Amino acid sequence: MIDFHIRIHAGEDGLDVASALRRAALAGLRFAGLLMPSDGDFAPVLAAAEHVRRLSLYAGIEAVVGVELRHVPPALLPSAVQEARRAGIALIAVYGESIVDQVAEGTNFAAAEAGADLLLHPGLIDEETAQLAAEKGVALELTASPGHGLTNARVAALGVHAGCLLVRGSGASSARELPRRSFWPLVVRGAAWSLDGQAQKMLETVLRESEEALIRRVMAKG
Repeated sequence: MIDFHIRIHAGEDGLDVASALRRAALAGLRFAGLLMPSDGDFAPVLAAAEHVRRLSLYAGIEAVVGVELRHVPPALLPSAVQEARRAGIALIAVYGESIVDQVAEGTNFAAAEAGADLLLHPGLIDEETAQLAAEKGVALELTASPGHGLTNARVAALGVHAGCLLVRGSGASSARELPRRSFWPLVVRGAAWSLDGQAQKMLETVLRESEEALIRRVMAKG
């Protein structure tokens, strides 16, 4: 199993790097994308990335640290993505226009236009943005998060139609939020509900191929 969206942060209930790797391995993951929320300070992300490179050799799991650009104004997203790239961040994710949060309108399009690696829970994403994401190689997330995941079916349908990369991400920020391995097939089935039989099978293939492609991309940079 693969999860591109596990949040690492300090705090009593949060996951530090070592805890995230251990919990992810116990959850049956073979690859984890560990995302650190940031609005432009990348030093902690780079420090965590170096820590993961050391720990992952012994943790029984492949992992990369990335940044989650959260609530960055759409007009500033292109420069934020460029700065993250120049800083050497391997995985650049943008917090998308979830229907359960007050994300600035235009964030999805700005993230796609900027060429981020991953657009998290893009909510009621429109066809134009999905097509742009496909052209730019920006992956769309199918999420296991209860609220953000309410629009998974729309994301899957538009993503398959537009030819987008589609990947799975839990959005977990604590050990108890990491989904059990048996839960992920149910998430995918729910996301595929509005698709016909052929498209449902295509979704499984798209997920597998997209995840492998994104892993190769970020590991080459990390």
